[in-house]
Amino acid sequence: MRKFIILVLMALISVTVISQQTSKEQKKAAREAKKEEKKRAEAERAIIIDASIQAHKFVLEADFLGNKYGERIVVQPQLNFIGIDNDTGTFQFGNGMDVGYNGVGGITVDGKVVDFKASVNKNGIHSIEFRVSSSLGTIFVRMSVAPNGNADAVVSGNTSTKLNYFGRLVPLNESRVFKGPTLF
Repeated sequence: MRKFIILVLMALISVTVISQQTSKEQKKAAREAKKEEKKRAEAERAIIIDASIQAHKFVLEADFLGNKYGERIVVQPQLNFIGIDNDTGTFQFGNGMDVGYNGVGGITVDGKVVDFKASVNKNGIHSIEFRVSSSLGTIFVRMSVAPNGNADAVVSGNTSTKLNYFGRLVPLNESRVFKGPTLF
């Protein structure tokens, strides 16, 4: 009887060890599958970002605006953006609390995109430069876009004033921005 109890205990211990190993293997396989899915989604997103830049149909929705001194403020992406639709460029900033020139507490400027240049480095980071000719004058834009869509842009005019946009670049058809009226 004693041998029988020892055999049963040994069997239970071995079943427990085997089930723990199987559980660890299942967790590891699930982690690997999740990593592969994430890589696939990132690759698809990079292709979409690249296509929107090549088609000149994209919007940088800003989460932060900054000045030339490096100071940043949190903003609403729906109201603060840089958009390109073929040969038309739009810049908008606003706070949504005041009326402002555009009805959303800021300024909206439309103009014609001139000298659009885009390049990609070996890491997949896009560098974009263009000018927008508007009724306010010429606005210069220099943008950097990571393959995952994270982007930043420096917008400047003929003066030393600069406005930095930090956010995500999305295709124009996925954009969720609200464009206020253009007064200029």
